[in-house]
Amino acid sequence: MQITIQSTYESVRSADEALRALLSQAGVSESLSAACELAVHELLTNLVDHAYTGDPTGKVEVEMTVTEQSLRVQTRDTGIPPNLDLYNISMPNPEDLAEGGYGLAIILTLMDEVSYQTQNGQNLWHLVKKF
Repeated sequence: MQITIQSTYESVRSADEALRALLSQAGVSESLSAACELAVHELLTNLVDHAYTGDPTGKVEVEMTVTEQSLRVQTRDTGIPPNLDLYNISMPNPEDLAEGGYGLAIILTLMDEVSYQTQNGQNLWHLVKKF
């Protein structure tokens, strides 16, 4: 399934619903489905907040594929590329009462594979959850 969403929280919710329906049709358990939905929701929310810095005119292409073995999600956007090192991300210290910084750590915890690259002015994220 491929959809294109605007860089708004409302559009992120529509992608959440599409993923939920796709996982349900595939017979994925509720707990596994919830984990996948949270990871994808966090990624898309990060794109709204950071790649497009709240600009609602941005677009994100989302491709979601479910097989018996896995969920694969790929996103493509033309927002601001992230400046991050996926190998050095961890949960913020709870004692610091951080308001942000949990999104990528949650994604990395819930998914089996997470990768990012910039190619021809586009940001490409790829997430995989093995069943």
